[in-house]
Amino acid sequence: MKNGEDQSTKIKALNAICASVLLCSLVYMLVAGVKMVALSAMVASLAGAATPVMMAGEGVFAILSGILEALFEGVMVIIEGIADFISGLFG
Repeated sequence: MKNGEDQSTKIKALNAICASVLLCSLVYMLVAGVKMVALSAMVASLAGAATPVMMAGEGVFAILSGILEALFEGVMVIIEGIADFISGLFG
């Protein structure tokens, strides 16, 4: 996949949404048990994060590392947004 500077805002937003859905469904599964709705949300979020990576089609290892990179980038965008919100309150 491309570097973070080269990715479009749409891809970053997709990664953030997929990462947040994945984390929420994981927490739901840990609290309430394995339900079909949470499992389907996990599958949909992984598919959403994997689609841009698989369209690049660079190889199996590049696809797997790209999926992990997309999910971590999504989590970092969420953390960055929270930190920006908190700093906006005190700044």
